[in-house]
Amino acid sequence: MLKTFRIKNYKSILDTTLELGRLNVFIGENGCGKTNLLEALAMASGARNGRLGTEDLASMGVRVAKPSITVSSFLGVAAQPRIELGCSYVGGAEKHDAELAFSITAKDPNDIIPTWIVERTIDTGATRLVDINRQLAAAKARVVAGSLHNDEGIELKELELAIDHYANSVSLPSLLNDFAIYNLSTVALRGLQPLSRREPVGIYGENLDVLFSTFDPAQRAALIERLALISWVSDVVLDPEDRLKFAGYKLGRSTSTLYFHDRFMDASNNVFSAENANEGILHILFYLTLFSSHRTPRVFAIDNIETALNPRLCRELTKQLAALAKEHDKQALVTTHNPAILDGLNLHDDDQRLFVVSRNDEGHTVTRRIRQKPDAGGEKRMLSELWMRGHLGGLPTAF
Repeated sequence: MLKTFRIKNYKSILDTTLELGRLNVFIGENGCGKTNLLEALAMASGARNGRLGTEDLASMGVRVAKPSITVSSFLGVAAQPRIELGCSYVGGAEKHDAELAFSITAKDPNDIIPTWIVERTIDTGATRLVDINRQLAAAKARVVAGSLHNDEGIELKELELAIDHYANSVSLPSLLNDFAIYNLSTVALRGLQPLSRREPVGIYGENLDVLFSTFDPAQRAALIERLALISWVSDVVLDPEDRLKFAGYKLGRSTSTLYFHDRFMDASNNVFSAENANEGILHILFYLTLFSSHRTPRVFAIDNIETALNPRLCRELTKQLAALAKEHDKQALVTTHNPAILDGLNLHDDDQRLFVVSRNDEGHTVTRRIRQKPDAGGEKRMLSELWMRGHLGGLPTAF
């Protein structure tokens, strides 16, 4: 899991560091830079994997622009050509950590089809692993020569344990391999308009039925149990041969093979295709599947998670996703404009974190973590109320 993420010189972010949990929620007024934070992590993923082309970045959900407006540009501050990104990861033993950092620049800042170059990469986990391997080889050589002292025997065991840890720590780069920013579109979820070819699911919700089909019966049962969030759903089924389409249950152009059963309707006529089902069930099923599948990224982002969802449903969804993230070892960065999302957070759980994003007097994007509910004059109020009453910040101030 990523522990910290530092961003320098990316769009509205001049220099900020995030200390991340497992489920991270970002709030703030429109244009404050919430999505820029997510995009910076996508840039780090692209730098790690050598995928910084326009199509590569767009497929991760980045709003691609020419370099001169991708790097920070503020009044009174000399523009710098390099984007600096750095992540840290802490493995099982808290005293061991690994860091990964990149310095990225453009070949031509004004080229509308940019070529981004990774000028420098720092990978302390891999470097430390090489160093420990060297020490371990030397210790083993002394074993063969019969010259290993007792205290060195202890050292040998410690080195072997360190090897195991740092081999795990080097998985930090792999955490970023499949990073994506999901921003759901109902038409994509319905299978009507494929916009992204990303696998196993597109960033707009494409191929939800394909990902759902990879779940075994026990996994599907657990998922459907969580769908009790939607009162009318009794089952979710697949029709891979599209027989129901030819029976008239799907008359449009949808490619999705997902169908939903309505518990309140007659059993002989209670099936709805993804094309006809309520949009809320499609969004909920996507999020539950995203957080539950071993095929989806371990680290990902969701922009505007509240889209198409009832406020009370938002609150319960947040609770469910926090539990699933822990259960399936996922880490998510989520933006929202719906106060109800906040009411599903437990700020006493360090895995669940709330950040307020704003722009300071110079226009730089800055972040502030809310660790506990602020005092509201002695009154007990929910986080949603505190936000709307101005106790958290993250509200427009221009009017």
